[in-house]
Amino acid sequence: MKTTVKYVVLKSSDYQFGATLFQEELDVDSQYFDQIPTEIAYQNHKFKVKSKELKRLYLVEDQDDSQTIIVKVLSM
Repeated sequence: MKTTVKYVVLKSSDYQFGATLFQEELDVDSQYFDQIPTEIAYQNHKFKVKSKELKRLYLVEDQDDSQTIIVKVLSM
């Protein structure tokens, strides 16, 4: 399933509130949401996952499944 994962910063001294930390496009199964770790390292910084949101979309005409996951993180 085509999956877009967007990591958004809630609190950090190095990043602006609400800024997208990074985004990745993956081809994973529908269970990936539950496999996202509770801590993420990015550019020599550690972030703690505060919350996750999932949105799934099925396009009938294309017969295509996709999902978007928004992961909100706090700097550690």
